[in-house]
Amino acid sequence: MPRLKFLSDDAIPEGSRHFIAHAEAAGSPDPRVLRILFRSKAGEAWYYYWRALTEEGELPADLKELCRVKIAFEHRCGYCGTVRSTRARKLGLTEEKIQEVWDYGNSKILSAREKVALRFADYLKHNLEKADDDIFYTELKEHFTDSEIVELGLWCAENVGAGSFVRTLGIITWEQACELNPLTAENSGGGIQIRAARTG
Repeated sequence: MPRLKFLSDDAIPEGSRHFIAHAEAAGSPDPRVLRILFRSKAGEAWYYYWRALTEEGELPADLKELCRVKIAFEHRCGYCGTVRSTRARKLGLTEEKIQEVWDYGNSKILSAREKVALRFADYLKHNLEKADDDIFYTELKEHFTDSEIVELGLWCAENVGAGSFVRTLGIITWEQACELNPLTAENSGGGIQIRAARTG
């Protein structure tokens, strides 16, 4: 059970009920989290921002989904680690490719652009000094326009921040997520080793 109760259908604010159906179709965020966040007007405001950042940007949904799931895995957030974007799947993002984020630097199927984006996500999550660097920004600019960098940075920062809070809600534990997705269970042990080697 989550640490905060889910709103029942009747308790969801009338003006926000259609957002639950939209979330069910979009796949991300899963409507369970909205049934908690909609307890607050701030939660509703957050969802408006999330939808705009998700749907109105220039970056493709599959690239953003890779970054979101990478951050979720790093959080060991069971909820965020099991959620998948319908839009990203329609663009061909498979679970096998998603699992490449555990060792993205050595991936043979991720593009150079995707790897740089994942590194940006990694730096914002673990080592801000590496993101706050002229050489790194030169590399970013080889793969992204200035407006895309703004979008990517806000997207990753949003998922680092809000994702941290969502983990504390306890909607799904990391152990439950691994039971639901054998590929995550299989790869997460390697992810621990890789991260230890990177930060050691």
